[in-house]
Amino acid sequence: MSQFLHIRVEDIDLLLPALRVHEVLSTEKQNRTSEGHAIWRDQVIGRCDLGQVLQRCPVALDSRQYGVVYSPDESDELPILLLIDEVLGLRKVQSGQLHKLPGSTSSAHDWFDGFWIDNKLGLKAYCVKSQLAVGLFS
Repeated sequence: MSQFLHIRVEDIDLLLPALRVHEVLSTEKQNRTSEGHAIWRDQVIGRCDLGQVLQRCPVALDSRQYGVVYSPDESDELPILLLIDEVLGLRKVQSGQLHKLPGSTSSAHDWFDGFWIDNKLGLKAYCVKSQLAVGLFS
């Protein structure tokens, strides 16, 4: 059983590996910085709109309510701030709830390990891989 942070970006539910999440922040005006960067714990880190990365409808950067400070891999590199719409809580995922993505290779295979379905709660989400290439956020 693994633990994930369940988030939403526009109409897409995602599960981020909880051990890669450093912090969830409100994106109120005082926490905003210049385009593409943010200040977190006195360090300048990269910032990206996860909705744009996932090629959803473009929205104004000011519309995202939250940011997740996230490490996309096991390196010693600084984490990045992912702008998101909603935090839905922590989820304990059992192996029987994970389903493989369809066999055809697509750009989604670079991002996701599979699809999570919890029939008891009526929830589903894409599971983000625990090792992501930093270039995916550019």
